[in-house]
Amino acid sequence: MGTLTDKLERAYRTLATGFGFALFFTMGVVYRCTVSPVLAFWFRNDQRKKELMARRIVQLSFACFIGTMRFLRAMDLTVIHGERLKDSGRLICPSHPTLIDVVILISQIRNANCIVKAALMESGAMRGPISTSGYITNDHGPALIDDCVESLRKGDTLLIFPEGTRTKPGVKSKLQHGAAAVALSARCNITPVRITCEPPALMKGVAWYTIPKRRMHITVEVLDEIDIGPFLEDERTLGRPIAVRHLTQYMFNVLFPSFTNR
Repeated sequence: MGTLTDKLERAYRTLATGFGFALFFTMGVVYRCTVSPVLAFWFRNDQRKKELMARRIVQLSFACFIGTMRFLRAMDLTVIHGERLKDSGRLICPSHPTLIDVVILISQIRNANCIVKAALMESGAMRGPISTSGYITNDHGPALIDDCVESLRKGDTLLIFPEGTRTKPGVKSKLQHGAAAVALSARCNITPVRITCEPPALMKGVAWYTIPKRRMHITVEVLDEIDIGPFLEDERTLGRPIAVRHLTQYMFNVLFPSFTNR
């Protein structure tokens, strides 16, 4: 009987997860058809106010989505030191194990900017939130670093996933250099965020409907800031490329201590 109960519970979580993704898509379409045109008209002469209002609406929408997933018992969530996400002008660099990491983080941040794939502008569900919120697309080439620095100087909280994509369980990640380059250019400390999911779910290469036997529990731990002062000194004495490599390696050690200590 216990085995049958487990199977039924797992089937329920599969349905709940599917409902969650359908809900997310529907919210995006509704946003594009209603919120986007209203914001475009109401703030037609003030791009900055439009972005801030859009980001606030996106935050509340994402918080509603996460709350629904938790209510349906499709997932559990623990946020440690979440108050550190409240300060403006932070550069947040999280690990990226699951499909909904960015949704969880933005749900915690009132004025979040982030780098998104340019291809998402073709998505019916995501185009509206991305365009009205002024999120930075990754097709800006050499100007991408400048756009990130400008966002931080405006007081935005900027999310950059240094891995660039989701990671596979047990596979050593390789961090891109972009986040470190932004930190040095903006003279901004880094707030690392370690995200874990047990048991592994919504990972890269795993279909969303491949539901683990136990309910996934995502833990978001906001770690102590990384002081970039020593790396600015490296930049002065050794040059920008070496300073970027040193900072990237240090960030890896902080985010992935299990690999560092092997």
